[in-house]
Amino acid sequence: MDSYANSRRFDALPPQWLAVALCLALSAGCAQRKVVRQPAVLSVRPAPTAAPAPSPRPKAAAPPARPAPGAWAGAKKQPAPTPAVAALMSEADKAQGSGQLDNAATTLERAIRMQPRNPELWYRLATVRMAQQQPRLALDLARKSKVLARGNPDLVQKCQALIEEAGQLAGGVEK
Repeated sequence: MDSYANSRRFDALPPQWLAVALCLALSAGCAQRKVVRQPAVLSVRPAPTAAPAPSPRPKAAAPPARPAPGAWAGAKKQPAPTPAVAALMSEADKAQGSGQLDNAATTLERAIRMQPRNPELWYRLATVRMAQQQPRLALDLARKSKVLARGNPDLVQKCQALIEEAGQLAGGVEK
């Protein structure tokens, strides 16, 4: 029995080595292996089709669509405000009406983050900045609104008036 007792090698290892070996064995069982699959290559041939018969008469082309009266031909449709943006616009109007211009500006900036392509938001923020005696900022905001409002001639006209007013207050005549 002495030969059996001497052949037991685990008694001779320090307990730290046993703990390390046990941790390695457990972590090897938990490791994830990355499976790489080759993409399947399918060779699909299109089914032969018969050539369509020629039509006896050519179809008349539809007349080109005409823009609405007063609308620019390259106009893009203006985004309609979402319910959240509409609520923020209403809140900004109330704040501006009560003289809380900082709150109105902050609210309009939140709405712009939600809908940055809405020219009405940019115009309203420009009017708030004019009321805050910041004509240079109002000028930039009105220009941005004018660019976005290409399909809305009324808003373009209001933006142009605001641009001219802000330009005069800023020190130079703007057109």
